[in-house]
Amino acid sequence: MVPNPGRCERESATLRRQQVLDAAADCFRRHGFHSAGMAQIAREAGMSVGHIYHYFENKEAIIAAIVDRDLVRIIEILEGFRNAEDIIKAILNRVAVDIDTHTDARDSALQLEILAESSRNPEVAKITRTKDAIGRKLLGETIENGRRQRGLPPLPATELDARIDVMIALFEGLNCRGVSHPQLNRDGISAVLDKVLRQLLED
Repeated sequence: MVPNPGRCERESATLRRQQVLDAAADCFRRHGFHSAGMAQIAREAGMSVGHIYHYFENKEAIIAAIVDRDLVRIIEILEGFRNAEDIIKAILNRVAVDIDTHTDARDSALQLEILAESSRNPEVAKITRTKDAIGRKLLGETIENGRRQRGLPPLPATELDARIDVMIALFEGLNCRGVSHPQLNRDGISAVLDKVLRQLLED
């Protein structure tokens, strides 16, 4: 089989981009967005600053790519729910995994840093709000499909929006709790969240 040079170059570029994103994420976690310079990210990635600028225009572009990567993960999870025989059951079955994800110290530090930068930087705010809008829309569709499967009536739009915001706030709040109280009782939280989510999804 003859190698495809174009494909090899694309795969190499993708790997390089991921290498930069992983390095930048580590730098943002440890030093914050403003203190983490391109030179520092380049050292962490093991490449030159010029090489990084070949893939990303600036630090905002790097954050945009990190947020996009996270959005892809969220879309994959929601697509998995939507293809389940019982969507609501699939959502509830994932609670423990989501608690671990949202209380992971490294992930929490990065998410909080991006949110903090969103409050200061209009470009980063635009990026995070676009991700939020897409995620909320897909989650709403997933919830409605799950309720339809169980013969439950559709929710009024304002009620559905409110429930989505509460669900997201519950899990995003765990990012803060994971930093403030790393020894939190995950099993206890999982049991309580199961009850709360059942109310939000089924009531």
